[in-house]
Amino acid sequence: MNIALLLFTLFIVAPIGTFIHESGHMLGAQFMKADCVQLSIGLGKRLGTICFKKIHITIHALFFLGGFVQSERKLPYKPLDIFWITICGPMNNGIFALLFFSLNGIYANQYIYILYLFNLWLAIINMIPYKVKNRHSDGYIILKIILPK
Repeated sequence: MNIALLLFTLFIVAPIGTFIHESGHMLGAQFMKADCVQLSIGLGKRLGTICFKKIHITIHALFFLGGFVQSERKLPYKPLDIFWITICGPMNNGIFALLFFSLNGIYANQYIYILYLFNLWLAIINMIPYKVKNRHSDGYIILKIILPK
């Protein structure tokens, strides 16, 4: 891998893939009638926030280091609501992976191919159930809903 492709992956592909994933959760929350949705990309100093009615998107200085979505609703979410909000993240990555795969079939190049692979990886890795301290995967949340205690 050359340095340009590595930098492209770190500073372009990772934030785009993260945004695609988190926007899936955001769309799921909207579909479940959330009153307010906060999407945050990156860590560190807040660079800015964009607001659209009930949606707030915040970008942080280290924009290539992950993201998360929080949503609120007056009526508490039911397990099925949480299931749909949760699965929409990996599902969105899967849809975009197919889109980038198709686009690479038409305009084959290594940059589109990396977008395809990264989104496919996010779709798969987020469905694997795991928990490390207070952090857990989408697959873990889904498993807890499907197999309650």
